[in-house]
Amino acid sequence: ENGRFSVQDYDVKRSYANTKLKDFILTYGMESIIVYTALLLKKRVIVYCPENQLPQLMSIVRSLPALVWHRQNWDIAFPVVEIEDSEVDVLKETTSYVAGVTDASVEGRTDLYDVFVNTSTGQISIAPDAKESFAMGKLHKDIAKHMVQCAEGDEATEEQIIKEISKKTTELLNNLRSLATETEDGSHVIQLETLKERKMAAATESFLFSLAACEGLVEV
Repeated sequence: ENGRFSVQDYDVKRSYANTKLKDFILTYGMESIIVYTALLLKKRVIVYCPENQLPQLMSIVRSLPALVWHRQNWDIAFPVVEIEDSEVDVLKETTSYVAGVTDASVEGRTDLYDVFVNTSTGQISIAPDAKESFAMGKLHKDIAKHMVQCAEGDEATEEQIIKEISKKTTELLNNLRSLATETEDGSHVIQLETLKERKMAAATESFLFSLAACEGLVEV
């Protein structure tokens, strides 16, 4: 009489797909590719919102990991971080994250982020030391255009947007894996020499090799 609860009735992937990616992409347009790239390369992203907009901050931080849907990792999300020693230490011990802050001065703490999203100004900035990792080529532009086109669709749902971006990511990763060579122990790895033989743009070559390392496709 009190009802029945079954965990099977609640798909965790459906909860992950409860995002606000459409609003985010429409707000930042082509620059959304910076955040997508940061997450693919397991970089550090900080999102700033004024304190009176906490729900928006938490929504954005919770949504962004869906850009790399294939990883299914929401452990990288830190919805609200206070800039005090104990919490800053946690961030410094973490190599990749999406963290929310309500202190605008954090934008000056470039030791804490690679990418900074300022919701008040509508701008995305890259820390000086990280700029080399974010050199963009035609590949990035094509993905950015696709993201914006998906978000601009009147009928596009959050799940459809996630699915379309995920398809692009899968296509990217499959193309990358096709360049792998077999080692003596039977594993398949991406070698920088193989990428250089393709004579692709330097920005694309660097991005693909970094992505391969993040996906465990580089021999350590």
